[in-house]
Amino acid sequence: MVFRTAAFVFAALAFIGDFVFKKLPPLRGKRLTAKMMCSGSFVLTGVCAAVAAGIGPYSAFMLGGLLLGAVGDFFLDYKEKQYFITGTLFFGMGHVLYIIAILSHSGADILVKPYLGQLAFITAGLAVMSVIVLLLNKIHFRGKYKPVAVYSLVLIVSFLVAFTRGMVALTQGDTAYGICLVVASSLFIVSDTCIAIHVLGKAPLEFFHRMTGALINPTYFPAQALFALSILFV
Repeated sequence: MVFRTAAFVFAALAFIGDFVFKKLPPLRGKRLTAKMMCSGSFVLTGVCAAVAAGIGPYSAFMLGGLLLGAVGDFFLDYKEKQYFITGTLFFGMGHVLYIIAILSHSGADILVKPYLGQLAFITAGLAVMSVIVLLLNKIHFRGKYKPVAVYSLVLIVSFLVAFTRGMVALTQGDTAYGICLVVASSLFIVSDTCIAIHVLGKAPLEFFHRMTGALINPTYFPAQALFALSILFV
């Protein structure tokens, strides 16, 4: 019970940390330190959830993905994004572990026949949205940013696996687990789209550029915290 409660407390910190930690007097001006405290919060959420629920394949792979995400967070901002691609690599490996975790738990349920149509619709919708975002914001995967294109494909697969499994869980009455996966995967797509626009693209409006930059962390940290909390409900 103690670890279950602790998991929710650390998840709450991950949700609000981006707004709170950077405003604390000792952390003002220390952007990377404040960010890593948020990352530490979702990792601790996963650790407490795994202890409360028991260590199994799902929790082990999820914890691995969370840890890789925290390392990726460090490299994304370290020395003014000089190691941005290194951070992207860690995130890509993290998403691979998320995919393995979900498939290890769901097996054939991930592609229950009634939902194949919805999966195809989501895939087509993502493809159209991706093209629109690329064109409107002039995003180019060139030079050192070429690996980001590969990461984008891994992210889309991760989204499709998590979102589809979450929808199946909701229809089966596994509400808490389903919500965690559906919301987490959706927020991750929003967050990484904002990063692509803010770092790799050129938004048509300055307001849009600032808005996407402001949305990156408030969508990213809750996404990771929800993936961590999913360990409790699996």
